[in-house]
Amino acid sequence: MNHSNRGFTLIELMIVVVVIGIIATVAYPSYRNYMREARRAEAQAVLLDAQIKQERYRAYNNSYATSAQLTAESLGLNSADYYTFTVTNVTSSTYTINAAPASGSDQVNDCGGATLTVNQSNTKTPASCWKD
Repeated sequence: MNHSNRGFTLIELMIVVVVIGIIATVAYPSYRNYMREARRAEAQAVLLDAQIKQERYRAYNNSYATSAQLTAESLGLNSADYYTFTVTNVTSSTYTINAAPASGSDQVNDCGGATLTVNQSNTKTPASCWKD
């Protein structure tokens, strides 16, 4: 009777598990950082879109919208899973649009949990979190 052993030994299987574990240990933190950066880029795009809408309002009305006329919802800034958008400091000549990391989301670990802002002068804070 000729029996040929086919398959994997337990040692070979354990080596594969260890290699997969090492790869996952290295890859997962990089993946989380990439996802945080992607969500931040999306929030920045929303902020810049809101800035354009605010400037369009000013072009038609010769002033920025007041707090009563302008809400986050009218700009299309809906609270998301990762950022909460607000509009503050609205006067006839100024405004600030904010994107604060939602509490409990992983975005609080991005840029030190800083709130991203842009205003009428195109001042973006914190500068280190904005990519040009």
